[in-house]
Amino acid sequence: MATTNEQPAHCLRCGRRLTATASISAGYGRVCRARIAAAAQAADLSAFHAWQAEKAREAIEMRAVVPSSRTGLYVAVSGDGTTVYLVDVIEGSCTCKAAANGRRCYHLAAALILSAAAPARTARRAA
Repeated sequence: MATTNEQPAHCLRCGRRLTATASISAGYGRVCRARIAAAAQAADLSAFHAWQAEKAREAIEMRAVVPSSRTGLYVAVSGDGTTVYLVDVIEGSCTCKAAANGRRCYHLAAALILSAAAPARTARRAA
């Protein structure tokens, strides 16, 4: 009898358990992939070059930009896969070299798309 120690896959957007092979490989469930695709089309990326918007969409597909456990904060992996950057959509900042030199980066564009597709969070009531 073979045993596995694999953890069940969960959607990077909503956290639900993934069972379909396509969803597991994408990292997002079918509905969440559709919402991200719609957000990618609707997002205002006018401050970015066309190639940056396209690279942002590719980074989302490749799971090179994913949400962290903190609202508005995303983790991005460099194009060569050697460096990890933090992207803050609330501040509009990234820790990559381009952003450090005052330029817009595709990491931020990807994070803006993902934040537009993020599930609504309920506000906590003050006690």
